[in-house]
Amino acid sequence: MATAAITGITGLAGGHVAQALRNAGHEVVGISRSVATDRAGRPVRIVPDLADADALATALEGCDIVFHFADRADRKSYQEHDVGAAAAALTAIRSAAARNGIRRIVAASSVYADRADRPDDLYRRSKLAMEAVGTAATPGSPALVLRLPPLHGPGARGTVRHIARAVEKGWPLPFAWATAPRRFLSLDALADLCIHLTTIEDAVFDRAAGRICVPVDVRQGSLAALSRTLGKARLIPVPAIDRLLGGQVTADQLEQDRRTLADATGWQARG
Repeated sequence: MATAAITGITGLAGGHVAQALRNAGHEVVGISRSVATDRAGRPVRIVPDLADADALATALEGCDIVFHFADRADRKSYQEHDVGAAAAALTAIRSAAARNGIRRIVAASSVYADRADRPDDLYRRSKLAMEAVGTAATPGSPALVLRLPPLHGPGARGTVRHIARAVEKGWPLPFAWATAPRRFLSLDALADLCIHLTTIEDAVFDRAAGRICVPVDVRQGSLAALSRTLGKARLIPVPAIDRLLGGQVTADQLEQDRRTLADATGWQARG
C-alpha cells in the first residue's frame, strides 16, 4: 500500500479522496496551511506557505504520491496578486517531491481554464499558469493535471448544490429537455480515479505525467441526466433551455475527454 500526501485535505475534493484512500488501505498524509486536523479529525502536517519548498520537503517525507487540491475557495474573489500563487505552489511541490524521490504528482486544475471566451479572467489565468508549471520538464517529475468539472456528491457547492437541493425537496426543475452535453463528475468517481492513480504501474503513470486530462462521467453528461442521478427529479420541459443556460460542450468533446484519460491512465468512470 502507498502513502499519499494531499494538499487541500480540509476541502471538499481533498477530504473525500482522503477518506476513500484510507478505506482502500492506503496511508494519507494531510497537508494544510493552518488547520491542525482534517475533516475526519486526523492530524495534518502544517505548511503555512505552499510556495515554501523547504517546508514542503519536510512534510512530504515518507510519501509516494502527491495529490494537490489546495486552492482558494471562491474563484470570484481572485485578485491580480493571486494569479501567480497556484503556479508558485506547484513549483514548490515539484521541487519538494523531487527531494523526496516522489515521481507521482497529480494537480487539480479546473475546466474553467478551457474558457477561451474569458481570456482576462483572473481565475482562468491562474489555472493556466499552474498548468504550465505542472507540465514543464523541470523541476523534478511533471504532474498529471486534472481539469476538474463541477463535482457532485455530499457537500458539493455552486449550481450542483442548488440542483441537488431542489431534487431532495421535490421542487420542479426546468431540465427535461436539457440534454446538451456538459461536463460533470461525482466525488466518488474522482476518488476512484485517485485510487487508480495511486496503484497503477510506474511506467503507466510516467506516460501520463505532463498531460492535461478532463475526468468526466459521460452518463451524467447533461443537466437532465445529472438531475436524475441525484434522485427522483421532477423535470419539466422548457424549450431551448440549453441555449438559455449556456456552458455546454459537444458530444465529441465529452467523448474525447473520456478517451484521453482512458488512453493515458487506463481509467474511466465505472458503469
